[in-house]
Amino acid sequence: MLRGVRRRVLPLVLLAFWAGDAPGEAVYRGTPVSDARLALGLRGDPVVAYVADGTLTVAIRRAAGWDARSPFVLPARDVEIDGLVISAAGLPSVLLRGRDGRWLGIARSVVSGEWRWQSIRPDGPRDLIGPAGLALDLRGRPVVAYALWHASHRTVLRLVRTDARGALRTQVVTRKGFPETPTLAGAAPVVMPNGQVRVIETFTPAAIEWSPIPGGWIGQFLHSSALGFPTGAVATAVAGSTVYAAWTESFPTVGPPAVVLASHGSRAQGAVAIVNAVLAALVLTPSGPELAANRCAGESCLGLVGDVGLDGLVAGYAVERGGGRELLLATPAGLDWVRSPLALAAHVSLNRDLSGRVQGASSGAVSLYREAADGSRALVGSFPVAADGSFAASDAAATPPAAYRAIWVDPSTSIAYAALLATGT
Repeated sequence: MLRGVRRRVLPLVLLAFWAGDAPGEAVYRGTPVSDARLALGLRGDPVVAYVADGTLTVAIRRAAGWDARSPFVLPARDVEIDGLVISAAGLPSVLLRGRDGRWLGIARSVVSGEWRWQSIRPDGPRDLIGPAGLALDLRGRPVVAYALWHASHRTVLRLVRTDARGALRTQVVTRKGFPETPTLAGAAPVVMPNGQVRVIETFTPAAIEWSPIPGGWIGQFLHSSALGFPTGAVATAVAGSTVYAAWTESFPTVGPPAVVLASHGSRAQGAVAIVNAVLAALVLTPSGPELAANRCAGESCLGLVGDVGLDGLVAGYAVERGGGRELLLATPAGLDWVRSPLALAAHVSLNRDLSGRVQGASSGAVSLYREAADGSRALVGSFPVAADGSFAASDAAATPPAAYRAIWVDPSTSIAYAALLATGT
């Protein structure tokens, strides 16, 4: 069970009642997962990092199955993974953060089977470290960006690089406490094609891209909101000279959170990309950036890739060089990995009369579930999908549930596509 969908705490205890139609390939089975990430190696091998029972485990998919190693017992059990990168030599590096903001940890595989642990601590007893980010520079060395938050609301943005001996070297990006923020600031590095390292920083109520200049750094505002503020980790990507960044924006006075996507190429711009959702991942495809997220209706949640609904919660998402999509899904049993050779194209919709459509399908069946207020579900029945993708479900129960869930499983990939309908009861 994934704690908090990483970027923002959500009621994921409901996963204890989850009963999916078609599990994917099992990566992990066991006690609840605090957090997880998915990345691809240079040869396309999927790599998963996850935290369970206060232990970091890294699993690599090989021909014989998932090869899992647990290199470290962590300083705490309530831990988030703020980054997972794979070097050209196939060596993973993982960035972890205590959710209390008291430490950052970099776990690096320095040679096959040998790991190194390095910690970063706040300056003072009242200081906190916000959600951080991890990348590899052009030499394949880890680069970390994080913001230190003081109780006075002043912040210090820092860039940490790894030298040839593996030691950490810290560079201060911002000074004099700017920007001040009542919430923790998030940060993530971006390595440009020419090797320049920039930093994206989010805080209440905006996001800034910091670029190095002689003698210091210069900032470019990417986004600002009068009604919301960024929360949780920042995801970044770069294509040519264009930088992309995504994060979850909280709107405490007006409604549920949303995922914001910003970019800076010839000009800077940012806007809400997915409403009522929490960010899970940002990837780049030949057609542009693609977002994965998670959405809840009451205590019932589903994963999203763009506007495509998935049964389960997205813990990780990656795109292969050839265009295939890989997903890491959190379930009550643990973590499942699924793959599609193409972009996710099926889309399930569910109307209030329980009719609906599976766009991209012409056969199979839709499973309809009733979901209670606590997120537990019970199967109503299976209803055939017509040649035009339509289906007509029904429920004989007199009392409506808190929500209905419709699921169609792609027989070629085992990916369970889903729609969620809250009844308002």
